[in-house]
Amino acid sequence: MRFSIACRSISFLALGWSSVVLAGETPLYQPAPNWVEPADISQLERDPANTILVADTQIRIEQGQRWEYVDEVVHIAGSQQLTNAGTVKAVWYPDKGDLIVHDIAIVREGQVIDVLASGEKFEVLRRERRLEDAVVDGSLTATLFVPGLQIGDELRVSYSVTLSDQALGDEVQSQTYLWRKPDRTADFARVLVSWPEKLDVSYKAWPQTELAPVETRKGYNWLNVELPLAEAIEMPDDAPSRFRQSSILQVGTFADWREVSATMAPHYSVAGALSGLDDLLARADAIRSQHDTDLERAVAALDLVQSDIRYLLNGLDGGNYIPQDVSTTWDKKYGDCKAKTLILLALLDRIGIEAEPVLVDVDAGDGVQASLPMPGAFDHVLVRATIDGQLYYLDGTSIGANIDLVGNVPGFQFALPIRNAGADLEPIVQVLPRAPEMKMLVTLDASAGADLPALTKFEMRMFGPAAAQMNAVADQWTDDAKRRFARGNSSEFDIINVEFIKGETNSEAIMQFEGISEPVFDFESGRGELGGEGSFGNIEFSPNRSRRDWREVPVAIEGPSATEISSLVILPDDLSGFEMVGEPEVEVEAAGHQITRNASLEGNLYKIFGKMSVRGGEVAAEDVLAERRKAMGAARNDLKLLAPQDTPRLWRFALQKDRSELAALDKAYAQMVAFDPEKALPYLKRSGYLYDTFDFAGSLADMDKVIEIEGTAQHYSQRASVKKQLLDYEGARADLEEAYALDPTPSRAMNLAAILLDMQDPQAAREAIEYEDGDEDVRRSLAYWMADIEAQEGNAALGLERYELLLLDDPNNAGVINNKCWFMGVWQVELDTAEEVCTRAVEVNGTADAQDSRAMTYYRQGRYENALSDLDAALDINPALSASLLLRGFVRLELGDKEGQADITEALARSPSLAARYRKWGFDL
Repeated sequence: MRFSIACRSISFLALGWSSVVLAGETPLYQPAPNWVEPADISQLERDPANTILVADTQIRIEQGQRWEYVDEVVHIAGSQQLTNAGTVKAVWYPDKGDLIVHDIAIVREGQVIDVLASGEKFEVLRRERRLEDAVVDGSLTATLFVPGLQIGDELRVSYSVTLSDQALGDEVQSQTYLWRKPDRTADFARVLVSWPEKLDVSYKAWPQTELAPVETRKGYNWLNVELPLAEAIEMPDDAPSRFRQSSILQVGTFADWREVSATMAPHYSVAGALSGLDDLLARADAIRSQHDTDLERAVAALDLVQSDIRYLLNGLDGGNYIPQDVSTTWDKKYGDCKAKTLILLALLDRIGIEAEPVLVDVDAGDGVQASLPMPGAFDHVLVRATIDGQLYYLDGTSIGANIDLVGNVPGFQFALPIRNAGADLEPIVQVLPRAPEMKMLVTLDASAGADLPALTKFEMRMFGPAAAQMNAVADQWTDDAKRRFARGNSSEFDIINVEFIKGETNSEAIMQFEGISEPVFDFESGRGELGGEGSFGNIEFSPNRSRRDWREVPVAIEGPSATEISSLVILPDDLSGFEMVGEPEVEVEAAGHQITRNASLEGNLYKIFGKMSVRGGEVAAEDVLAERRKAMGAARNDLKLLAPQDTPRLWRFALQKDRSELAALDKAYAQMVAFDPEKALPYLKRSGYLYDTFDFAGSLADMDKVIEIEGTAQHYSQRASVKKQLLDYEGARADLEEAYALDPTPSRAMNLAAILLDMQDPQAAREAIEYEDGDEDVRRSLAYWMADIEAQEGNAALGLERYELLLLDDPNNAGVINNKCWFMGVWQVELDTAEEVCTRAVEVNGTADAQDSRAMTYYRQGRYENALSDLDAALDINPALSASLLLRGFVRLELGDKEGQADITEALARSPSLAARYRKWGFDL
C-alpha cells in the first residue's frame, strides 16, 4: 500500500496514499525470497461460489524497507474471469522500490505451464490513474496478457513490490485491508507479517479485530492474520468513522507521534526558501506594508497562495511526502498541499507571523486517535498560524480566502504539529459561534391570502470556498443550467427567475431566486398556523443506543458549519389579529449545536432571524443522554404564528367574480410558464392554482397544454377532475378511459366507475371494476364501489351486506365503519340501526368526515338539529368540506333558515360536480 500526503481540502481534491529507495523502472524476474511461506493448496476446501482460490499477502519489515509478496490463484470459471484475470497487472513506484515477478503459471488438469519460461515478459507503461484529480502519483503499471489461458484453467500469479520512502529514512509503515465474513472472496486468504526480532515494531488491527499472538522463530517475529475475520458487530450510522470503517492491519516502526513529527520536520524548513525570488519577496513585503493587522496580512498571503498557485501533486522522486522547494513552486505556479504549505510558511515567516505546518486527516479525522503513530494516518498538511493568541488554520489548497471565515476551526478533529523537536497529537478544539459560511434571506409575500401561494424571493449569500467555486463557473452557466441549480437548491418553491451576482471579492457570491411557494399557513387544525422548521428553534438529536453493543459508542456530529437565515413574511395588510405563540427569543446549545433565534411581529411583517452553528466532532457515550435531554428541551422552543379565526379563505373566489386580489399571483404564474414554456410542469402547477381558486376554465386550458406536452395517465386523470367541475361528464369519462388504457390499475378503474355512477350508468361502472383485484386495501375499496353500484341498481340491502362481510374480517376498522354509516345514510337502508353505527364511527375516527357521515343519517331520520350540530362541528374542523356545506344548506332549509340556500349556492360554486352526485341520492338539485 502506498502512502502520501496527497492533500485533501475543501476544494475537494482526492486523496492518495504511499510508502518506499530509488530503484528501477524495469520489472525484475527472480524467485520468491526464502522467507516466504508458500500457501499449501493441496488440501484446500473449495467453495464453488469462489473463483479466487488463494489470496496470500506476506509482508517483511526490515530497517527502512517494506517488502510485500503477493500470491494469487484464480479459477477461470467463465468468459468473465478469462477476460479479467487473463490480463495481469502490477503497480509500483520506481523511485521507491522494485517490482519483482516470481511466477506466472497455468494449472491445467494437474499439469503446470510456466508462462515466464516461454519468454513472456511484462509490458511497462506509465499510467497516471488520477490525472483528473490533478495528481501525478509517479506509479508504473506492468501488464501481461497471459497467452493460452482457457476456461477451466487455474492461473497462479506471484510477485513482490519493495518500498522504501526517502522521506522516512530508516522508518517503515504498513497498512493492509482485512476483509470480513460474510464475505468469503477466496478459499484461502491471509496476511502474514514478519520482522527481525531486534527491530522495534508496533502493530495493531482495528476496529473490532483481535490478533493472534506473535510467534518468534529463527530471529524473526511472525504475525499471522487469517481471513476472513469474524463478522463485525453492526454499528449505528451515526457512530464516528473509526467504529464503522473497514478493518486494517497497521505495522510500523515509529516509536510515537513525536518521532513522526520530527521525521517530517526537516522537509518544511523555510530557511533561505525565498532566496533569489525577488518578485515573491516584493509581494510579501507589499502585503506587510499594505495591511494594518497581522490577520489581514495572513489572509492576503493565503489568498496569494490559493490564487496564484494551482493544485497539482507531483509524486515523483519522493513527492508523496517531500514538498517541492519554494522556488520550483513559484516558478511552475503549481503545487500540492505540501508545496503550498511550504510557500505559505515562507511568506508568513517573511511577514513576521508565527506559523507551523500541521498534519491532519480530512476523510476520517476521528480515526487518527485510534491509529498507530505513522505519517499514513494523515492525508493532508496545512499551516497553523498564531495571531494575537488565536490559532488560525490556513489551507493553501482551498480557495476563497475570507477574513471573516478564517477564524473558523476546520473539522479535522486531530492535528500533529510538525516540529524539529517533535510534537504530540493534539485534538482540534472547536469554538462557537462560527462565522457563517452562508447567509440566507427568504421573503414570503402572503399578502394575497393566508392560504394562497406566496410570492417568494430567496437570496443566498455564500462566503469562502463555496463562493469562489460559484464565481468561477457562474459566467459559463447557461440559463438552463441556472434553472437546474436553482431547482436543486429551492425545492420548496417554483422558480420564476434566477440571478447570480459576484460579490465584492472572490470569496463572496450571491444567488437570487424568485418564485412561488406553497401557502405559508397550514389550516389542518382549523386555524391557520405558521411554524415548524421556519421557527428555527429545534435541535434534532435522537441517537439510537438501545443495543448493548452500542452503549459505549459516541455519536458523530456533522460539521462544523454555521448558517444564518433571515425570514420575512408579508401578511395581508387588511387583516389584524395574528398571534405569535412561543418564545420569540431563544438561545440554546445541545449536542454540538448552538441555535439563536429572534422573532418579531410588526404590523403586517413577521420577521425571524436564526443562526445555527454546529461544532462537529462527537458526543461522548456518557454524555448522550444529557445532550438528548437538552435537545428535547429545545423542542419546547417551538414558535408559531396563528392567523385570526376569521381569516378569509380561498373559497371566497368561488362566488367572487373580481379576481383583482390575485393579479400578482396570476402574473407570477405567467412568468413561471414563460420561464419554461416547453415543459409540462409549469402548466400543471398553474392549472392547480387556477383550480384551487375556482377558475375551472382556465385550469382546463392549462391541462390541455400539459397533455399536449406530456400525455400521461396521471395527467388525463387530473384533466378529468377539471372537466367534471365544468360538468363535462362525457369528456371526463373519455379522459379516465384513456388514463386506464395507459395505466390499467384498480385505482384508475375505480375513478372511472365513480364518474359512470354520477352519469347514472351503474352497469358500465360494474364492468369497469368487476375483474379488478389487489391487496387488502384495494379489495376493500372495490367492495365500497360494488356496494354503491348495487344500491344504485336498486339493491341497497345487498350493498350493505358487503360492509357486514368487511367488518367480519376487521370489526374495528375505522374506515369501514365510517363508510358503512355513510352508505346507510345516502341510500336510506336500515336507518333505524344507523345511529349506533355512525356514533361508533365518530368515536373511532374523530374526524370531520365521520361527523359528516352521521349528519347524513340524522338528516334522513329528520333529526335536523342533530344533523346541524354535526355539520357545524365538521366545518369547524375542516371548512373546506364543500359536501358538508351543501348538506348543511339542506338541513338549514328544513329548519326554516333561509340562509341555507346560501350554503347550497356556495357549495355548488366550489364544487359543481356535487349536484350530480347528490341528485342520485334523491336531493333536489
